[in-house]
Amino acid sequence: MPRLRTLVTISVCGALTANNAIAGGPFSNTNKFGDLFLVMTAAYALGMSSTEDNFDGTIELGASILSAQLAAEGIKALELEERPNGSDRKSLPSGHAAGAFSSAMFVHKRYGWKPAIIPYAMATITGWSRVQADAHYWHDVLAGAAISALFTWAIVDKYDPNQNVTLSASSDNVRIGFQTTF
Repeated sequence: MPRLRTLVTISVCGALTANNAIAGGPFSNTNKFGDLFLVMTAAYALGMSSTEDNFDGTIELGASILSAQLAAEGIKALELEERPNGSDRKSLPSGHAAGAFSSAMFVHKRYGWKPAIIPYAMATITGWSRVQADAHYWHDVLAGAAISALFTWAIVDKYDPNQNVTLSASSDNVRIGFQTTF
């Protein structure tokens, strides 16, 4: 339980700091509230992966978020649906939901469903905020989550502390090592 408290504390502090710097304050409107939870979900997942002995989890987290975001932005570029607020035709899918659910699903796939309860709740709040802010419809949020599921479940491996991949490089050579315990 101390590890969970530490992760939540780091997530909240990091998100509040980032949100204040980027958006001018955490709770000034629904949009910023959703941004806060998007950052908190990613910080939580990053905190989980940082407890590993190597960077495998962190690399997989980055790859799954980046892949989901690129796919979401690619679909948005097709301009398939107008936003509820009428600002543009890039409603489908929700990029915020894709990012938040990517982080939550990373925790689920890598460490199990119990540690993923909190990030799934934060991702859901992110999606809710996008609907409340009239930036998306619920099906846009679900589409963002589905895109995340596709990439996260394809990229992320279950954490096994008995396996370790190492990489070392010098001016003469590059070495890759693999270690496992049976």
